[in-house]
Formats: sequence, C-alpha cells, structure tokens
Amino acid sequence: MKTKLLPASFFALTLGLAETGNAWRFAHDLWALPPLAGEALQALALLSFVLFAAMYAHKWLAHRAAAVAEARDPVQSAFLALIPESLILVALAVQPYAQDAARPLFWVGSAANLAYGAWRLAAHWSCQRQAAHIVPPLYLPYTASVLVNALAAGSFGYLDYGWMLFGAGGISWLVLDSTITHQLMTGGLPDQTRNFMGIYSAPPVVALVAYQVLAGDSANMAITCALAGYALFVFAAMALAMPWLAQQEFAPGYWAYTFGLATLGQGLMLMAHHHAHPVLEAVAGAVFAATLVLVLYVAWGSLRLLARGAYFPPAPVMGRPS
Repeated sequence: MKTKLLPASFFALTLGLAETGNAWRFAHDLWALPPLAGEALQALALLSFVLFAAMYAHKWLAHRAAAVAEARDPVQSAFLALIPESLILVALAVQPYAQDAARPLFWVGSAANLAYGAWRLAAHWSCQRQAAHIVPPLYLPYTASVLVNALAAGSFGYLDYGWMLFGAGGISWLVLDSTITHQLMTGGLPDQTRNFMGIYSAPPVVALVAYQVLAGDSANMAITCALAGYALFVFAAMALAMPWLAQQEFAPGYWAYTFGLATLGQGLMLMAHHHAHPVLEAVAGAVFAATLVLVLYVAWGSLRLLARGAYFPPAPVMGRPS
C-alpha cells in the first residue's frame, strides 16, 4: 500500500466539523435541540485534528522536500494557516469540558496563528507574485484565521486582545478583498481550484460572529446588520454560481464550503438570540439546515473517495525527487 501525503489544505475537514459542531451548540441554546449531535461533531473534529497532525508531522519527517515545497508555494503555503486555526477550534471544542486545558491550547494556536501570518506577510513583501496567485487562499493567513482567533479570544474572555485581533483580521480583509475580487472578476479560477470560493466566503461570516461575540450585549445593530447583509449577499452570489462551481469534480477541498455556511448560521443565530424576530430566526434555521445537508453531502463524498483510496495524494516514490 502506498504511503499517503497530507496537504495542509485537508485541515479544512477539521474546521468544517468543528464549526458545524459550534453551530449545533448555538442551535441548542436558541431552539433547545438535543446537544449530542453537536458534541459528536466536535469529537470528530478533535479526532481528525490529531490524525491529521500526526500525518502532517510524518510528512515533514519522511518527505521533507514535499513539505518544504508546499511551504514555499505561493498558493499552497496559505493553507498552513489552517493548522493553528484548527488548534484554536479544538480549544473551543474542549472549553465546556476542560477550561484549564482549553486555555493553553488556545494560546498556543493563537500565537502560532499570528506568527505564521506575520511570516507570510513578510514573505509576500519580498517577492513578486503572478496574477494567477492572487486567489482566495490568501485570506487564510491574514484574515479568516485571525478573525477566528479573535472570536475564540472573546469566547475565552480576552476581550481587549480579541479586539486587537479583530482589527488585524478585519483591516486585512478590507485591504485584500478588492485585490482578490478584482482578480476573480478578470482572471477567474480554473476548474480544479473552484473550491477556493469556499474560502472567499469565510471573512464576512467570521467577522459577523467575532464582532457579536466580542461586543456581546453592546453590539451595534447597524454594524451587525451590515456584516450580515454582506455575508448573505456573498452566499446568494455563490448559490447562483453553483453551475460554475460544480464544474470541479468532488475533492476534499469541498470541506471549505461547510466552514463558511456553518459560520454564517452561527452569526444569524446570534442575531436572532439578541434581536428576536421571526424572519431572522427563519433565515437562521434555513441556513443551519442547509449546513447539515451540505456536511452530509461532503462527508458522503469523502467516504467514497476513501473507499477508492483516492482521498489522500500518494507520497513520492522512493528514489525519485520528493
């Protein structure tokens, strides 16, 4: 049996499961849904992180050249930000059960998230990039993962630190968004990379949740509605673009879509919790239901790939350059 390599992008599965589990926790608080399913999703997220972390460490030990090449790639390197982001979400997953263990996990993930983002930013200053490399994964080191960091900081009670992170991630989003959107409108995406659009949806939805978590009861309704409006606008556009997005064959990268949709559901449920309105609650419920359907679809597709032995890419053959 050939050894399999784990691309860093595959940590999107951990993110998708964890965020869906978080969405279920919000739904439990809002609609009193049984908590077991959400906690099962969190457990699966934790198990996937442990497995993927071991596989990724093995990649650096046994196939170092392939790991270094990924870390230096102008696009694939962005996905390394998913590793500390996954650890932050793991900390949130265990927070209700082991606060003393969750806090160190958060701080390790938070520090690694910021260190990697700053390192990638410096690296991008020091080299020229082709237009084809200006793609949604660029959001990961500077925007999406930093906003998740801010959200988690608020959940752990580190509000001042969380607002600093929100500033870093939010301003980075505003700076990057026009550049990436311009490239998407002029250069498009090849068939095999269209699941990158799952990442494109992440900044507005994470900003929506992070702002409400940090602001709490003092959240400004105008700001909350503005963030929710843009997030819904992006998802409406993605829904209309489904024929174009579906031209890519099913791949593990589809898990990126689950993260964005699950986080949108959380943001809307938080809004419904603070500002009870039947329409808002109905939209939140529809998004949550759509998230569950999407997770089941992507999980089924992933299991089919696993059954065919086609989920993980093979490692380089020994004796050849890796």
